[in-house]
Amino acid sequence: MAALAQNKIPAYLVLDAYLVRAVATSGWTPSFCDCAGCGDPGPHRSFNVASGGAVCPQCRPPGSSAPAPETFVLMDALMRGDWIGVAATDDRARRQSSALIASYVQWHLEHGVRSLRHVDRGDHEIAAAPARPATPATASEGHHS
Repeated sequence: MAALAQNKIPAYLVLDAYLVRAVATSGWTPSFCDCAGCGDPGPHRSFNVASGGAVCPQCRPPGSSAPAPETFVLMDALMRGDWIGVAATDDRARRQSSALIASYVQWHLEHGVRSLRHVDRGDHEIAAAPARPATPATASEGHHS
């Protein structure tokens, strides 16, 4: 709360830190360095939400993302509350970490958090949940003749 009150860190990053810590406290601590699959020491270049975070090349399932190394550093700083490290990051790492944290939280909650789309994230937004394919019932919603 001190980081939020001091206005030195954007509020959305404080929220990201809260979300990743809440998930970790609930027993789903993500790995941002060592492989979440086999424990191989990192750092690693791939991140997979379902696998638990960073994954090595041997454990990397299809659909894994390849965020910038700075993104892993930022997510770790958010987890630890290292506000100096958080403040030193660039927009690219912030966008990537926000998206990965939102995906990770929603995956483990097994539910989309719709309110995430209302968080002011400066010049970028994070989708609250992956887009779902339109069904005949949902495709006709909002289309009035």
